[in-house]
Amino acid sequence: MKTFLGNMHDYIYQSTFYSERIISNRKEITEEFLKAMTENISRVLITGAGTSNYSPEASRIFFEKMTGIPTFVVLPTSISNGEHIIDESCAVIGISATGTSKNTIQAIEYAKKCGGTGIAVTNDLSSPYAELNQYKVFLDHGEEDCSPKSKSYVCEMVTLCICALEYALKNGRITEEEYDGYIARLTATCQNLTNIATKSDKWYDEHAEEFRQCYRMLFVGYGANKGTIEEAALKVLETGRFQTAWYELEEFMHGIYHSIHEEAYMVYLANTHDEYFARTLKLKEVLSPLTEHQFVICKDTNGFHDERSLDIDFIDDEDFYFIEYIIPTHIISYRISTGRGINPNYPSDPLFHKKMSSKFV
Repeated sequence: MKTFLGNMHDYIYQSTFYSERIISNRKEITEEFLKAMTENISRVLITGAGTSNYSPEASRIFFEKMTGIPTFVVLPTSISNGEHIIDESCAVIGISATGTSKNTIQAIEYAKKCGGTGIAVTNDLSSPYAELNQYKVFLDHGEEDCSPKSKSYVCEMVTLCICALEYALKNGRITEEEYDGYIARLTATCQNLTNIATKSDKWYDEHAEEFRQCYRMLFVGYGANKGTIEEAALKVLETGRFQTAWYELEEFMHGIYHSIHEEAYMVYLANTHDEYFARTLKLKEVLSPLTEHQFVICKDTNGFHDERSLDIDFIDDEDFYFIEYIIPTHIISYRISTGRGINPNYPSDPLFHKKMSSKFV
C-alpha cells in the first residue's frame, strides 16, 4: 500500500545501487525469460503504460541488436484492441513495476488468448499480474514509495539490456569475450549515474531561478534518447505540473518551430555519436533569436560549452548512453517542483486510479 512518504530525489541517487545489483544477479533474473524465448519466437512486442512504455522505447534498439528479433514497443490498449497480429511466434513482454496496471494485464491476457507467449516484468512477483504469467522477470528496484518513478525507469532499461545480452550469449549471437565486454560497459555506465546526479544538482542550483519561471518546456533528442525525452516530459508534467512536450530532433523541424517564443524553454539531450549532435547545436543557434532559455545536456569532452549547458563527464557509450541521459531530466523534474512549493512525491489526486479503475489499488 503506497503512503507516498518516500522521496524521489533519494530514489534517483539509488539508481546506481539497484542497477548494479540487477547486473550482478542477471543469470537468475533472466532464467525464465530465456525459457520463454524459444526458437519459435520471431517477433517481440514490449508493452507498458507511461514510464514502463518509455523505458523499452529507449532500450529497444539494443534489445533488437542483441536478439536479432524484430521488436516493437506498443501501448497496452493497442494489443487489447486487436491492432497487432499475435500468434505462437510472438512474445509479448509486459512491464508493470507495481504489478497493478490494468491495461498491461489486459494486454497480456489478450496476447495469451491469441497463442502468444506472455512475459511479466515486475517488482512484485506475488501480484495478480505475476501470477497470470508462466514466465516472470524480477524488476529489482527496491521500494519506490512516491508518485513519480525514477529508479524503476532505470532498472527497467537495465533489465531489458541483460535479458537481451543473456539471449545473445545463449544463442551464439555473441562470444563470451564480447559478452564480458558488454557487461563491463553496461556496469561502467550504471556506476556513473550517481556522479551524473550530483553534477546535475549542482548545475540546477546555478539556474534554479530561471527554471522556476518556466511554464513551457520542450525536450528534444534523437536515437535511443527518443524514449528518454518521452520519459523526461512525463516527469516534468507529473511533478512541475505545467505544459511540457517532447519531440524527436528531425520531427521538430516539421511545424513545431513555429510555436517557439521567448517563454519557451528548450532542453536538448545531445549524445555525440553521429551527425545529429552538430544538427542539435545548429537548431539551438537558429532558435536563439526566439528564446534565450536553451539548455544542452551533453558530454563535456565534445568541445561545446555555453553558460546554460550541462556538460557532464558522461561515458556516452554508443549502446548504453540512454541510461545516463535520463538522470539530469529526473533531477530537473524534482527540483523544479520543489522550487515552486509542490511536493513531487505526492500525487495531485491520490484517489485518481481508484476513481478511474486504471490500477488495482
